[in-house]
Amino acid sequence: MLTIFGGVGLFLLGMTMLTNGLKEIAGDALKRWLNTFTKGRISAVVSGAVMTMLIQSSTATTLLTIGFVSAGLLTFIQSIGVIIGANIGSTSTGWLISLIGFKISLQTMALPIIGIGVFMSLIAPQDVKRFGNVVAGFGLLFLGIDTLQQGMGSAQDLIAFDSIPADSFISIFLLIIIGIVMTVIMQASSAAMAATLTALFAGAIDFEQAAYLVIGQNIGTTATALFAAIGASVSAKRTAITHLLFNVITAFFVTIIFTYFVQFTKWLTVLISGEFDQTLGIAIFHTLFSLLGALIFIPLIQPFANLLIKLVPERENVLTQDLDDSLKEMPSVAIEVSFKTMRDIMVELTTAQQLLMDSKKVTMEYEKKILKVEEALEITRKFLDSILVTSKREHLKLISILHTLDHLHRLIKVLREKQNVEAFYLQEKLMLDWQEMLSIINNRLSEDEKLMDISIILEETSQKVAQERREKRILYFERSVANETQLDLAVSKVDALLWIDRLIYHYWRATARMAEYQLVNDE
Repeated sequence: MLTIFGGVGLFLLGMTMLTNGLKEIAGDALKRWLNTFTKGRISAVVSGAVMTMLIQSSTATTLLTIGFVSAGLLTFIQSIGVIIGANIGSTSTGWLISLIGFKISLQTMALPIIGIGVFMSLIAPQDVKRFGNVVAGFGLLFLGIDTLQQGMGSAQDLIAFDSIPADSFISIFLLIIIGIVMTVIMQASSAAMAATLTALFAGAIDFEQAAYLVIGQNIGTTATALFAAIGASVSAKRTAITHLLFNVITAFFVTIIFTYFVQFTKWLTVLISGEFDQTLGIAIFHTLFSLLGALIFIPLIQPFANLLIKLVPERENVLTQDLDDSLKEMPSVAIEVSFKTMRDIMVELTTAQQLLMDSKKVTMEYEKKILKVEEALEITRKFLDSILVTSKREHLKLISILHTLDHLHRLIKVLREKQNVEAFYLQEKLMLDWQEMLSIINNRLSEDEKLMDISIILEETSQKVAQERREKRILYFERSVANETQLDLAVSKVDALLWIDRLIYHYWRATARMAEYQLVNDE
């Protein structure tokens, strides 16, 4: 029993190192790839499958997909296609183990690979070091399988599989539950699959029992996403439910047609290998399971998406609905989501000020928008505080977002001052000009355009207002001394000018920092 636990631990450690290493190497390339190759339903499915095969983790693909949806790089409908593809891609682990894991001496192969990987991590040049974890993880993965093989000979002592043959409803239900529990405990469907294949190879279970365990493991693999979605963003909840429903509904259909499904699997295995190899057959069964789910769901993606949107409505504060804590493990995605949130907050602030200008008084609707923005800025600040950047590019992008956040905080303070209404009457022409500018800003922000052009226009406007403020300030006080106007009125007009000056300045600086972010992002 201890040998089995040790084998599972080694396998999980290897899979974690392999997955994390591949994610670090791929980084922004995965983001650009997904954005390019998920335009259609089929391409989204293929992208999800390929990405999962590359990083060897459907959970990692699911979490990345959540981040891409939050960042606006994928639509929710596209994300459903990616999740379907991730389920197909996750079957690659079974193929890897069945084709290689039981055909050669794993310990003989694994130990040198681990050694090479560790030395790469320690003494290789910086550009090569990051590949060390991938190589070492690959070796640990196979060492774990070898250890599992050694322990599975006594697997009958752990669970009396002889007493639960796959020939009754209760036995089938128990096998599926055992498969679910295996995946939940191991927190990795790949580890559960490795344990099932080694038990099958050791003769501890038969083919039908292994197939039902795989059905349960496909349901159990959704647990990680479900746990991650608790208290998380709307996108995370919808994606987790997508993952759950896909596997549960597919499991239901496969269980109903199980006898025919197994017969087809055995026929296909013989066709591929020339004889019935049980471990290869389970890998094929797992792949056919996911392909059947894809055939069921792909034609129904749109109504399925509509159903999930109704089941999981938007949060109360829609500005921060995408700031999911699980994204902090992927800094590049977390930063992308933060930028989108900053942009949404800027749109909300601009809309609020347009309401103020239309009514020329502080209305309840205006107050609600300002409060919503204040809450969103505080939530965003806490989210940004926990992001750990891993590259110079991420560092520059995060700096730009933090500067944007600072200017938006200052902008809120300006909009809270009493001059937000007085300026309409004391500096009417400037406010009318600014009202026109706000419409241009809102259109550019809402249409997701590049912000450099609007930043340049705002800079010119800010400098013009600053110059006018300096000149009129002198003029107003001179008129007061000459008894051409009251001092109180002169001071009020100067205060209004200063307020407009600060208002436009912070709009300009916030937009300029967002434009800087886009420039770094495009490099």
